[in-house]
Parts: sequence; C-alpha cells; structure tokens
Amino acid sequence: MSLFFNKLMYFLVTVFLSLTLIFFLIRFAPGDPVARILGPNAKMEEISKYREQLGLTRPLHIQYFSYLTGIFRGDLGNSLYSKKKITTLMGEHFLPTLTIAFFSILLAFVFGVIFGTLSGIYKSKTFDHLARFFSITSLSFPVFSLGPVLVYLMAIKLKLFPVSEWGQLKHAILPVLTLVIPLGAIITKVTRNKYLEEVNVPWVEFLRAKGMDDRGVNLRVLKVCMPTILNIVGIQLSVVLAGTMITETIFDIPGMGMLLFESIQNRDYPVIQGIIVYSTIIYMAIYFTVDFINEKIDPRIGQKK
Repeated sequence: MSLFFNKLMYFLVTVFLSLTLIFFLIRFAPGDPVARILGPNAKMEEISKYREQLGLTRPLHIQYFSYLTGIFRGDLGNSLYSKKKITTLMGEHFLPTLTIAFFSILLAFVFGVIFGTLSGIYKSKTFDHLARFFSITSLSFPVFSLGPVLVYLMAIKLKLFPVSEWGQLKHAILPVLTLVIPLGAIITKVTRNKYLEEVNVPWVEFLRAKGMDDRGVNLRVLKVCMPTILNIVGIQLSVVLAGTMITETIFDIPGMGMLLFESIQNRDYPVIQGIIVYSTIIYMAIYFTVDFINEKIDPRIGQKK
C-alpha cells in the first residue's frame, strides 16, 4: 500500500508540475492570441476589450488558480478560437493519434525484439551485420527528415500509398512507418546488447548443462531481458508523442499533434495546456503500467524498491 501511495503521489506531482510549467511558459512566449484572432487590422481598443472578455487581463496568479480550479472540476476550459470545450476538441482529434501511436509502438516492439534477439543469436553473422546496419542507418534519420523521404519514395515515385488523406487504415501506413523505423532500431539495438549480456552468465550455462534446448534457453534469456526492453519502450513513448506531432504535420493528419501545432501557432493557451496535461497523464500511466509488468516478470525489481 505504501509503494502504491508513493507512486500515486509521484504521478500527481508530475502532472501538477507539468501543467504549472506549461501554464507560465506559454504566457511568457512572444505573441498575442487576441491579435491573431482579430487580425492585423484590429484597433487597440478592440484588442483590449476582447482580452478583457477572455480574462487575459487578470493577474497571472488569478488566471492560474482559476485554471487549477477548473482542472479539479474536470473542466479544461474552452478554445480561444473555436470556443469549443477542450475535451470536445481533443475527442475529435484523439482517434488518429491513438491509431498512429498504438501501431507504431506495437510494431516497433514486435520487430525490434525479434530482430534484436536473432541478431544476438547469430552474432557476427550475416543477419547480425544486416540488423546492425539497419539500426545505425535508421537512427541517422530523424522523423522530420524520414517522413519526407518516405513520401517521395513510396507515395510520389512508387505511388504505393496515399498522402494527406485520413479515414482508412492504409492512410496510416506511411505515418506509422515513419515512427516505427527509428523506434524499432533502438529496440533492436537494446535487445541485442541485453541478450548478449545475459546469454553467457552461469545460470544459462546451467540450463544448457541440464539439457535444455536452444529454444528454451533463448526464451528464458529473453524473459530476463524484457524489463530492460520495456523500460526503453516506456522512455521512448515521449519520443513517439513528440514524433506524432511532427508526423501528423507532415502527412496532414487531423490528430492531436496537428491540433497542438495549430494551437501553438495561434497561441491558443487553453488547448495547449489541455493537450500537455493529456500527454503527461498518458505518459505517466504507461510508465506505471510498464513498472507493474516488470515487477510481475521479475519480482526482484519490486523487492529493490
């Protein structure tokens, strides 16, 4: 119970610090949301009056405590532009982001573990060289450069997949591939290194001496490697969330990333804050889920805490 309480407090403090930090940072950033809403021809009197209507002229600490009060009531506020509730806006843009993030993490995990394990089993052989070359090459391409390359090769030249469309599963292939390649490369590299670290320890030699076949030994070693792999997946989740925003912008996908990008451009404070809170909660929830799974796989992890 004490461990659960400590984790819960860590979760709440992290979310609180995140929403506090983003609240003040975006207000100190240059740019006026009211000026963007009313346009360049708006008069100063109109801008001042509209700022007062939106509550932007109130002292920052009053705005902050008002925002916190809304959070505790489950109200993230309304968009400065569309006037829609933040929860409604996020609901409209949530499914594309969920689809891309889910398939990206799932495929990267599956292929990364398979290729990494096989690379470790066939160390210094052809497959290992190819897997390592793939990892190094893939990590050399950040998302913002890999996306346009895939668009040019697979959409423009080969005409295999559509671009700037959404509504069918095939529209998610290129965005997912853009995230899977670098993430899969990291998981492949980590899995290979961890496998080679564990495969020659005394307990593995003991299993071989008892007559366990290679398949059984490899599965046991992979189980021991799994907490490290899952931790890497959890850490890389933040990269996936950031990469989703870039990917959705490149492929013109109406997801949370595109909504955040447009909100940053427009200085739509409530939407930015809502998305950051959502992202932090999702990230922390997955972090604790990974932690829980690791303790089930290897009970020694929980005993060390």
